[in-house]
Amino acid sequence: MSPIRRAFRSTTSPLRQHLKKVLRPAATRAMPTIARMAGASEKTTPAADAKAFADAYRALEREFPEACSPGNGTGSTPPTKAAVQQKVKAARTARSRTVNSDQLARGTALDDAVLTEVRTLIKNGEKDKALALGHALRGRPATRSTGCAVLGIALLNSSGPASAWTVFSEIAGTDDADLVANDLYAAAFGALGDDASEVLDADLASGRFHSWSGVTLLRVAQKALARGLSDQAEVLIRTAQGRPEASMTENVRKELARLASWLPGGSKRAEIPQVAGAIPFGVIGYDQPDIASRNIGDYIQTVASMGHLVRQQNFTFTGDPDLVELAEELRGSTKTERLVDGESVSLNLFQLNRDGSPLQAVPEGTWALTFGWFMHHMFGQGFAFPFHDNVRPIILSFHVRFPAMLTPEALDYLRRYSPVGCRDWQTVALLRSVGVPAFFSGCLTTTVDTVFRRDGEDTRDATVYVDSPQTGPGTSRMQEQMSVRSLTFVENLRLARDWVRDYHLKYDKVVTSRLHCFLPARSVGSQVTFLPKNRSNNRFGGLIDTSDADFERIRQGILDKASRILQVIASGADEDDVYARWREICAPAMAEADEFLAARELPVLTAEAVTALVPAQGSGEHGGSDPAAVHVVVDVRRGEAKHLPRLIRSIDAHTSAPVEILAVGATTTEGERQSLRSDDLPLPVRWITVDEVAVRSLGDVTPNRQHELSLALAAPALPHARHAVFLPASALVRDDLTRLATVLPEEGALVTATAERHRGRESGLELIRRISGRQGDDNARALDFLIAAHRRHPGEFSTFDTNVMVIDLEAARRANLAGHLLPLILKYGMSFGEAMNIYAGPHRTELDGVWNHAPGYEVRSDPGVVNWRDTSKPWSAWVTPFAEEWANY
Repeated sequence: MSPIRRAFRSTTSPLRQHLKKVLRPAATRAMPTIARMAGASEKTTPAADAKAFADAYRALEREFPEACSPGNGTGSTPPTKAAVQQKVKAARTARSRTVNSDQLARGTALDDAVLTEVRTLIKNGEKDKALALGHALRGRPATRSTGCAVLGIALLNSSGPASAWTVFSEIAGTDDADLVANDLYAAAFGALGDDASEVLDADLASGRFHSWSGVTLLRVAQKALARGLSDQAEVLIRTAQGRPEASMTENVRKELARLASWLPGGSKRAEIPQVAGAIPFGVIGYDQPDIASRNIGDYIQTVASMGHLVRQQNFTFTGDPDLVELAEELRGSTKTERLVDGESVSLNLFQLNRDGSPLQAVPEGTWALTFGWFMHHMFGQGFAFPFHDNVRPIILSFHVRFPAMLTPEALDYLRRYSPVGCRDWQTVALLRSVGVPAFFSGCLTTTVDTVFRRDGEDTRDATVYVDSPQTGPGTSRMQEQMSVRSLTFVENLRLARDWVRDYHLKYDKVVTSRLHCFLPARSVGSQVTFLPKNRSNNRFGGLIDTSDADFERIRQGILDKASRILQVIASGADEDDVYARWREICAPAMAEADEFLAARELPVLTAEAVTALVPAQGSGEHGGSDPAAVHVVVDVRRGEAKHLPRLIRSIDAHTSAPVEILAVGATTTEGERQSLRSDDLPLPVRWITVDEVAVRSLGDVTPNRQHELSLALAAPALPHARHAVFLPASALVRDDLTRLATVLPEEGALVTATAERHRGRESGLELIRRISGRQGDDNARALDFLIAAHRRHPGEFSTFDTNVMVIDLEAARRANLAGHLLPLILKYGMSFGEAMNIYAGPHRTELDGVWNHAPGYEVRSDPGVVNWRDTSKPWSAWVTPFAEEWANY
């Protein structure tokens, strides 16, 4: 949900009316997607709303004068998008300022009110305020326990389980943990893994869990079950189910019952009946203890997979009666030209859940065509992959959504059953980078036409818009529907079959943003206009912008491979022989993938071109450079120059060696620099400057982009320095930087740095995907980058924090580091930090966290350097550790 949408929904009634009038016209002009989310009609005429918009906006100006900005506009000049955003933020903050007093006035306990407040802050995107609240409360003896609860919640959101557990552990096993038990166990399981069972066992033994609410019992039981702690989960579930009905909502009771069905002995784990002589064959479903799919597109893929079974004329089906009945219906509509006369075999069909198979009683010797989007996690506790031990998968049309699922066990599993047919080129590149043989197969839904034989003439003459704005006559539909979750597996397959049948019989024109509308509709012959929200999405490589010949090549490739391997399975061949034959069948596709992936390399700028961009010594009244000095490169962002003196004084107070400071601040003004020159600073400051003409020759470079380029040019700007310490302007030095400067990168590395602590940003594979996905309409550039980046760094690597680091400048100059970084920043829109990570990958030396304490992401008592980048600054109004110490400089 967008920030505007969050604010719109969370504000009090009078403010909401003002925002309603302001946001809709503004969003209609500037951000059509957000306008649709907010409910604005596409038929709204901006001119008709102009007066209401202006009146409402001026009312917000009066309500929140502190949020005024130069972009407010006057008279007929409308406000800028940034100005509207400021008003939204002010309205949201106004609500959060009053929530505690309102709750307390109604008799809510103080701890409850504070915890409600912090959750609201996080939901509204105000993580810095949530962290400040936690630090403030934890810093006082009288409120330390409440502070641990608040700060734990905030750190769980900003950094993750490990950091959160450092404070939650202070209250674990006490009454103070009762209100945050769900958050505490999210942190405990994430930080301690299986050892967290000891914490849970202690709570069960003490009986403390009886004071938990029904929803807390449910949430902790979910995590316990996902971790394999079935006995503990059952105790929690039965305790909750024994509570009076009025003590919890109907939805909680339903979820408790659904979770109980996944306990040992539950209906979801029942034995699957077998028929003598029949081969157990799994048909992919989407049930699991956590979220179940509500996307009809998933079930369309399964219908397509069944087409490969029913086209085999000599296959018969037993097993789940409803599934067998559907299979026979699909066989009855199969295209005559697709029928295959081959081996005879009986298949015992049953639902094999993509996201939950390890919890099923899967029969020994089960085969399955496995495919699709992998995968949903289970209550944030990891992924149910590999499949159940009894599954022998033929992996075709496979897409990896979350690289985190590629655990060592998962990689061994994929290698065992390789080669893996991938739905998109992005997954091919990813799997090959981690050592899994893989090839491009395309999507299984290209073959769904197999079960849609046309009897008679094609009389389609209607248009349908599926998850896409309706811009003309026709019907509008949405492919995700909540009702899907209440239907049985086979009912959903019939629904999916009916959707594709509509494309086959009714709609000759389809407009959609959905991949699994685009491909199946095209498969059955509709004219499809594919309008994805992001053409650079990592699911589309090889599927978007395909010619009819390309599409047919994908379809025939899947039909051929699936049919040939199913014939081998039907022959009774043993497992080793089946996979040996699979490797032979896929060998040509593997060779094609070798050729396709080999040609991609990341761009590099020559050392000569780099030298032309920056004067060697920077600028300033001190032009010399002492090789023996500690060289410090300071990243000065917009508005930070006035705070630079405090950092400089803290460096001077704690550093025994000579210090030379090179500041990077492309967005600083001459007035700000003049103010620094007039300040009585103990250390001189030089500024990196670039050759403006040379930079303009590289393209359209904004001041912010120039700032990132300037950071990348530190090595050539300091030609005599051996190494440099990088610091943000929003930092405090508390120990001798000479010690930090001697923590040099080991051989083969250019940088010494700490691991990234920002939650969701720790994975190098995810970083590659994020950058690729930001390339907008240029999906070819997105794919080229992703392939080249995976070639550069085979395998996963942990990202690192570039705010505080030590760089070997001599090695950087030899390697032409700047020449590698600049094209990444210019061509792909990376920040300096992202470019450093893409270049260095796993080749770095670990820096002790004492040299890079980030209060927004961790708790530390006596750091050598405090880094406030990306969190509340020490000059802000919010409480943040060491701010008073910073202010004393």
